[in-house]
Amino acid sequence: MDSTGNLSLWVGKRQASIDIYTDWCDNSLDSFFDLDMNSVWNRSMIPFITWEITLCNHTNEDDPGITIRINNNSYDPYINKFGDRMKNWLAGPDGIYGTNDDRRAFVRLGHEMNGNWYSWSKGSIPNNFVLAWRHTYNILLNKGINATRLQWVWSVASKDYGQYTAEDYWVGANYTDWLGINVFNAGSSANGSKWEWPNEILDNMMGRFNKLSSTKPISVNAYATVGVRTGNTTDVQSKNEWLRQMCDYINNNNIKMASYYNADQPTQDNMVFGGTHGDVIWNNYKAYSAYRNCLQTNDWIEPNMNNPRLITDKQFTGILSSSTGIYILKNQDTLKIFMILSLFFCLYENVIM
Repeated sequence: MDSTGNLSLWVGKRQASIDIYTDWCDNSLDSFFDLDMNSVWNRSMIPFITWEITLCNHTNEDDPGITIRINNNSYDPYINKFGDRMKNWLAGPDGIYGTNDDRRAFVRLGHEMNGNWYSWSKGSIPNNFVLAWRHTYNILLNKGINATRLQWVWSVASKDYGQYTAEDYWVGANYTDWLGINVFNAGSSANGSKWEWPNEILDNMMGRFNKLSSTKPISVNAYATVGVRTGNTTDVQSKNEWLRQMCDYINNNNIKMASYYNADQPTQDNMVFGGTHGDVIWNNYKAYSAYRNCLQTNDWIEPNMNNPRLITDKQFTGILSSSTGIYILKNQDTLKIFMILSLFFCLYENVIM
């Protein structure tokens, strides 16, 4: 049993989706669709694709101005190949799009564009990103891929870095299905960083989201906290409390999908399951009980093995209401999708394969 399976056993629920990464490289298409995407679907999970606008060497600094070249049609051959492969994959085993064995996927294109560390934010202005997003979106849309099979997620960093704001990169309500946000509490793990509780990280951007669109569902595409609140010693109690407060924030702010970033970094102990710290031990895995406790309500969607697309169209599109009463929140007629995020291709292979 791999670590994802063990996490599901510990939580007592199966995750509905998992985040996987790919680049803008022709050489990646075969392994991505034939291996990665199929492996996720065969495990009864919906792929959540983080589509990084970077080339074959997987670095972030080598392609400044890439969005300008997208708008010059330089990458149309690649985008068309990706779109054709996507539609064929969504069509399922029979290869006919629009039949009962069709599949689903989420796609998050060029995330954290309001940061200053990715190639799709460097060497260009926000309007170049907006036009590149729309250009890419339209190519796939014109292939007949609709929102019941593919959902687009516009996903920002929780804070703006550099001279531009998230709003400057807004692609428009007609070009995305979800609003997304990444949430990281770095504590004292890095120079200049400090401990921040979930509301301190999220309140500002969540308020700005509501001004961009009052109807789009909101997702937390990656959230994590370190354990070092001060100094360099892990404070298990504070990390557990941060996780508890994040759970409350998700519940109280109509967030409909959430993915925990369960991967440690050299100076950051992000993991909530299988890491070096925790307040409980389960089958030799150290873990944080607040994460598990959050998922014990019936508000969280699990894949339905009787549904060939695992969840309903309404759930997939963030219209997560239920007339049955089985999954209704106390104050919000919504369901939530939970998933675990894996960081790099190698980590993904260790987790999923």
